[in-house]
Amino acid sequence: MHYKFLSLRRSVVLIVSTCILLLGTLPAFAAERVVLKYSVFRESLSVEELSTFAQTGEVSRSLRVNLALARQNPKVVRQYLTEPVKVNLLLLDKVLNSSIGNVILDEISKVIHTPSRRADRQALRAALILSAKQDERVSVIEIIKNYPTSEVEVDGDRLESAYRQLRRLQLGLQDLLNF
Repeated sequence: MHYKFLSLRRSVVLIVSTCILLLGTLPAFAAERVVLKYSVFRESLSVEELSTFAQTGEVSRSLRVNLALARQNPKVVRQYLTEPVKVNLLLLDKVLNSSIGNVILDEISKVIHTPSRRADRQALRAALILSAKQDERVSVIEIIKNYPTSEVEVDGDRLESAYRQLRRLQLGLQDLLNF
C-alpha cells in the first residue's frame, strides 16, 4: 500500500513537472504590473518599465522618484535584479517540490508575492521553473517577469534577501549534484 502511494506520488510529480516544462511552448500568462514597496512608499510600475531599468540601467521618472524617496542606490537595486544564478532545471524542479523547497519558496515569497498573499508558493515555484527553463539561470527580474499573476508585489527593502535565497538555492543544488 505504501509503495503504491509513493509510486503514484512520483508519477504525479513527473506529470506536473512535464506540463510545467512544456508550458514554455504556449503563450504564458505573466505579470504585467509590479508594485514596488519601500517602507511606506508603494509604486506601481509596468513589468516592462522595471525590466528596461534592469537591462539598460535607464531609470524612469517614477522609479527614480521612488528610489530617491526610499534612499536606494539604483545601481545596487539593478544588481540584485539582474545577477543570474545558475541552476539545473530538473534538480530545481525536484527540490522546489520538496519540504526543503517549500521553506525556500516561503522565504523568497516574503519579498516577491501575490497581492493577496495566497498561493505565493505555487506562483513562485512556477516563476522559478519558467525562468530556469530557457538557459538554466534565474534572476530576480526573470522571476518577476514570469510571475503567473497579472500583478506581483516586491518588497524593495528586502530585495537583497531574495537574491541571497537564490544564491543559497544554487549552492544547495550544486551540493546535491556533487553528492
